[in-house]
Amino acid sequence: MDDIEFGECRTQISGRDYGVEGFVISKKNNGLYLAMLTDVSELAALEKKYNDERVAVAYIAIDNVEDVLQYVHEKLSDAVSSIEDKLKAWAASMNGVIKSYDNDKYIMFFDSQYLDQCVANRFDILDRIRDARVGDGVSITVSIGVSRRKGTLFERELDARDAIDLALQRGGDQAVYKSEDETVYFGGRTKTVYKRSNVRSRAFANQLTALMSRADNVIIMGHKYGDFDSFGASIGVARLAMLCGIKVNIAVDLTDKNLRPCIEMMQKTDSYAQVFVDNAGGLDLIGPDTLVILVDHNSIPRSQFSDIASKSASVVIIDHHRKNDQDSGAVKISYIEPSASSTCELVAEMLESAVSSQNLLKQEADIILAGILLDTKQFTRNTGTRTFGAAQYLRGAGANPSDVYNLFKAAPEDLSKEARFHTSIVMYKNQIALACCEGNTDESYRVIASKAADKMLTLRGVAAAFTLVRIGDQIHISGRSSGKINVQLILEKLRGGGHFDVAGAQVVSDSIDEVLETLKNSIDEYLEHNPV
Repeated sequence: MDDIEFGECRTQISGRDYGVEGFVISKKNNGLYLAMLTDVSELAALEKKYNDERVAVAYIAIDNVEDVLQYVHEKLSDAVSSIEDKLKAWAASMNGVIKSYDNDKYIMFFDSQYLDQCVANRFDILDRIRDARVGDGVSITVSIGVSRRKGTLFERELDARDAIDLALQRGGDQAVYKSEDETVYFGGRTKTVYKRSNVRSRAFANQLTALMSRADNVIIMGHKYGDFDSFGASIGVARLAMLCGIKVNIAVDLTDKNLRPCIEMMQKTDSYAQVFVDNAGGLDLIGPDTLVILVDHNSIPRSQFSDIASKSASVVIIDHHRKNDQDSGAVKISYIEPSASSTCELVAEMLESAVSSQNLLKQEADIILAGILLDTKQFTRNTGTRTFGAAQYLRGAGANPSDVYNLFKAAPEDLSKEARFHTSIVMYKNQIALACCEGNTDESYRVIASKAADKMLTLRGVAAAFTLVRIGDQIHISGRSSGKINVQLILEKLRGGGHFDVAGAQVVSDSIDEVLETLKNSIDEYLEHNPV
């Protein structure tokens, strides 16, 4: 009997469900096998009924009621009523129950069998609501978080609450569905809703300073291959920590050629002479009560030195990119606002609520303003009234636009590097520009690729642009959009992220052509569900 092996599965025969238990009695000659079939049709029917009737929970939030009311001369109830009618009709079509618990927030319960239909039609309720116009043609969008995981109703409600938070942190106008195995995103076709308040900025600043005051020391860190926004935000948060009287350090790649002028400029001041540390120095500073603050990114693996962040028991996130991953247990608080032009804008608002502009160093103000200028392309993209308010505060602190622009000056050889992209441009789908660069590259090409993608957007008929360049064993991708195509959703398929119109990804691959084909497949999938 030592030869006996066992396996089981289910099958259907003549419309009946059977459990099949298979035994290998002997492997000699042609083998001897035994199959035992058990009719489990009633059990399968009960399982299906249980799964279909298991209550799914959905949270729904109207993204931009306050903003719409600035342009629509109607009462709040009138502006929301048409959207509420559509939501109630949607709930009724699924035999669900929907209740409002705030002016623009709802909770809905419905049978899980209808959720498969929502997934199949990619939550087309988002499109129906977006296509509706209020008042003078202004569009309203909603965000949805839904869960039908196994377990108690309480656990499902918690999952749905996490899902709606994730949808809002990713910019709104989308549905996030959490199952037992994965988190799936739908929608995200419109640009991020501009929705922030001084109250939230001030409240977060108070929470952050309270955490700092309880910590032994603070380590601030940007993302890999840092830029002016991540560095400027680090400087701004460091100023907050200094005001709390806490020992603070900024973990940064001290050999980064792009940031080296900024580091040297700050080290000339007494406050920052000993602040900057590398990976080894940062690891030595980690203790049981160390607070690590991640700026301009929201995922620990994307940190400049991920091992520093992963070893800390207390982590804070400040970012303006759409969120891709769930928070780890170490994340105490997070401030993720995709509507902000830059993380430096968020940090400048926090500083304004806590620090007089007269108490900010000119060098600090210059670096923070440089971060805003970088991500807004000199105030030409993603700007709002709060962007200029932050710039005004920094100008009052002594920020000099002329000095800041000097940080953006490129070396003469950078022009010839950028030309390598421009001479390889090909059009895809008649509206997307693609350019590749391989061979004889270095770290400087990360910035060059981004600049080339920006320049490609100025070509007539180009709705989006992607540049690909090999740097070491990685293919670096920069994506840019004129506002019609969501490059962030496209590059998410390649484990990238960013904003609606500015995104990036890094792919480990031996072939740039294979990565290009993967990118094209992602573009095709996006355009299939989101025709331009």
